[in-house]
Amino acid sequence: MKSFLPKNLPGQLALVIAGALLVASAVNFVLLLGERQRAALIEQSGPPMARFADIAAVVFTDPARELGRPNGIGRPQGPGRYSLQPNNLVEKHSLQRNSGLEDRLREALSDAGVKPSEIRASTRTLSRPDSISDAITALARNRDRPPNSGRGFGSGSGFGSGPGPGPMDDRGGPGHEPPPMRELREIFLSAQLPDGRWLSSLTMSPETTRGDAILLAASTFVIFICVFAAALLVASRLSRPLRDLAAAAGRVGDVDEPQQVVARGPGDVQQTIAAFNAMSRRVSQLLREKDVMFGALGHDLRTPLSSLRIRLETMEPEAERLKAVRTIEEATELLEDILELSRQGKSREPERTMDVSVLVEDMVEDYAETGAPVTLVSTQRSVTVCRPVLMRRALRNLIDNAAKYGGAARVTIEHGAGQVSMHIDDDGPGMTDEALKKATDPFYRGEASRNRDTGGAGLGLTLCEAIARAHGGSLTLQNRTPNGLRATIKLPLAPPQGAAAPAPPAR
Repeated sequence: MKSFLPKNLPGQLALVIAGALLVASAVNFVLLLGERQRAALIEQSGPPMARFADIAAVVFTDPARELGRPNGIGRPQGPGRYSLQPNNLVEKHSLQRNSGLEDRLREALSDAGVKPSEIRASTRTLSRPDSISDAITALARNRDRPPNSGRGFGSGSGFGSGPGPGPMDDRGGPGHEPPPMRELREIFLSAQLPDGRWLSSLTMSPETTRGDAILLAASTFVIFICVFAAALLVASRLSRPLRDLAAAAGRVGDVDEPQQVVARGPGDVQQTIAAFNAMSRRVSQLLREKDVMFGALGHDLRTPLSSLRIRLETMEPEAERLKAVRTIEEATELLEDILELSRQGKSREPERTMDVSVLVEDMVEDYAETGAPVTLVSTQRSVTVCRPVLMRRALRNLIDNAAKYGGAARVTIEHGAGQVSMHIDDDGPGMTDEALKKATDPFYRGEASRNRDTGGAGLGLTLCEAIARAHGGSLTLQNRTPNGLRATIKLPLAPPQGAAAPAPPAR
């Protein structure tokens, strides 16, 4: 299944930071919203609670004188309504008790010298006329109703012995349009007198928590965006030097000069880059020393081998002379293979854009002239960038192996998916799985003996793979069905004229 998660470091850092920020912002939003709501409730209930404590201090001393109505219907005190009832409003209308509000009410009454038997407090939010004064006016219109009307001082107030809270009478008279609605918070406070009756109050105030929630959500979102942007900036600043480091590491050994990366970014990244620069200098120095050593080795060995072959020309008998000459030739070929392998990646031959099918056709014709069992099965025009001499060397090694160990070599050229494939098939016994894995290892031979008649020095396939990689391609070996072996060199096709050339491959 395809994964849509980012693979690069900035993307993964951004994903982790975004997830953590999202969870932290959500938790912070919930906590702050709850705190805002509690703070709003404290702010809204503070004045009504203070007035309730002042009135309770007098009512608990002389209830009839303070409320002035023995039947339990009270009178307005500022924006609130107060009354003595046989029961409390919280339980009468099945409201949920607010323990925090009750604790604050008990503390306020205690400061006023009032010790009620029981306390009840609750709040709720309802839709009411847009103006609080309109709501208070609507409540006050029922203030002078007779006791037998079955209502308190407004059906919306919840006072009196009538039914539970219903819609407020918000009409100013016949034909008047109801005013716009808004949310209001109703605060219910009740304290029980020693005689069992309850002093109750209802106060309404604007509900502002919804606007606070929107503002809080907006501020949380802005904080999230700012922190997330800063995290992306840090991730990008960290990833840029790492990308430079990866690109330079891919070029180590491709050129004579060491790859140096500008040290930037955090301190630990700069230390890593500095260590890489030092390593690149050491590697380049070792490669130069290797080239010098192999050059000297080739020169020092070619001269005595040539001299020895000249002296052997007069050696008798002839059979021994031919055997010694063949041994010298094998040693010379081995030396050339080793030197050629050591030079891969530093060839002085210029690259050319050419049709490799033409190169292969010329090689097959050369083999046909010598009578070798080499045929061209099919070909397609395939333009690529290569070094012709090196590519001929690689193809010649594969064709020679197929003709020698497989009885015949059949060459096929095809292209697709942005690359050209050159197949060399034979009819030999193929290779074991273990041999296929190790075939391109230096000096590996499927035949354990070092007899040159049954195999070379074990550098031919190694050299072919090195040449393919030097061209940004690859060498693959696989058994054919029912028998035989297929060797395939794949190279990238040349970009169309006017298109940017592909970046050099990392090796």
